[in-house]
Amino acid sequence: MAAMSPIVIAIVGAISVFLIGASLIPARSLLSKRLERLEQIPARSVLTRNTMIEQVISKEHRSNQQRWLLEAGWYRVSPTAMSIRVIGSIGVGIAVAILLLLALGTQWYSLLLAVLVALLAWRAPYIVLGRAIKTRREDISRRLPDFLDLLSSSVAAGLSLNSAMIQTAPAIEGALRQELDSCLSEIRLGRARTDALVAMADRMNEPQTTTMVTALVQAEKLGSNIAQVLQALAKDTRERRWTSAEERAARLPILMLLPMALFMLPSLYLMIFGPVAAYLYAQQHP
Repeated sequence: MAAMSPIVIAIVGAISVFLIGASLIPARSLLSKRLERLEQIPARSVLTRNTMIEQVISKEHRSNQQRWLLEAGWYRVSPTAMSIRVIGSIGVGIAVAILLLLALGTQWYSLLLAVLVALLAWRAPYIVLGRAIKTRREDISRRLPDFLDLLSSSVAAGLSLNSAMIQTAPAIEGALRQELDSCLSEIRLGRARTDALVAMADRMNEPQTTTMVTALVQAEKLGSNIAQVLQALAKDTRERRWTSAEERAARLPILMLLPMALFMLPSLYLMIFGPVAAYLYAQQHP
């Protein structure tokens, strides 16, 4: 059994690395897939891989993965590639867990450590994805007030909303700039502005952006002054950011209780009672 362990580890590790490498290949866009079908270019290996993964992963889970990937801005990563990445990560975790068992033996702590490593490897791709979603949302919410200020000033100067978005988008950086470029590209291709804005809000799934799009759609339907609506949105967005910052600051004392209880209080008790204990010990053992 011990002689077979290195072979099993090598096989599992090689398969896992191959799966992770295959999942890193950028996915093709829908347009390229349609062009390949029209040109009758065979892609049997990719279709076979997708079919095998789709039979294992439920449709609901693939839909959730697609939504998470869009929120993270990973447009070139498909749900199939994400599933392969998870399977490969699990394989790496199993290989590392076996190595730990061989190195530490089959003790209870080694078994617990191996299980924790395997669970961490299973959740690692989703942890990275969740971190990417959180970082992207924070970047969008930080840049949105400035964008709304510039957009409202451009509309108040006499530009239409489409022209104002075209003039304002280059002044914004980050994920918001990418989404605005995609939205403007859809509008240039003939999609209605309302539909393009709603699709952009659905992709980002960021509360403040959703509020902005909803207000713009309602203002366009009701014939309201868009410049005033944009100014009110910019003010409301900044106030929400300040409120969120104040809430985070108010949570800091509560979050500091656990580190203080674990590190500061034991040190304080040691400083206070340590000399007393040393003195009593010296009196009893002269």
